[in-house]
Amino acid sequence: MSIKMKMAVVVADLEVEDEYQFERRWYGGNPEQLQLLAAWLIEQQVEEVVMESTAQYWKPLWETLERYWKPISEKREGASRMSGTLHLAQALSNRGRRGRKRDFRDAERLVKREAQD
Repeated sequence: MSIKMKMAVVVADLEVEDEYQFERRWYGGNPEQLQLLAAWLIEQQVEEVVMESTAQYWKPLWETLERYWKPISEKREGASRMSGTLHLAQALSNRGRRGRKRDFRDAERLVKREAQD
């Protein structure tokens, strides 16, 4: 079974204080796209991932990241103790202003919320 979905993915370097530089990309929900996403996160040296828990759609992504991204992230030279950590956020807690859904803005809001914690 293939789930048709499109994911808005953003990466930010949180070492830069008070300034977010976001790299934005779209990925599909099929296994090949999820593996490409995991590879891109490794290439970007992403240490932590936060995602929205919308219906059942987060589960294949979580499983792919646990399998391909997490082990490499944890063992990367210079990795922090949080490297390889996956966070799941409730979709309702990340709601922006009413109106049209803004996927990249929603993703950026998740990054900012996680950075504050």
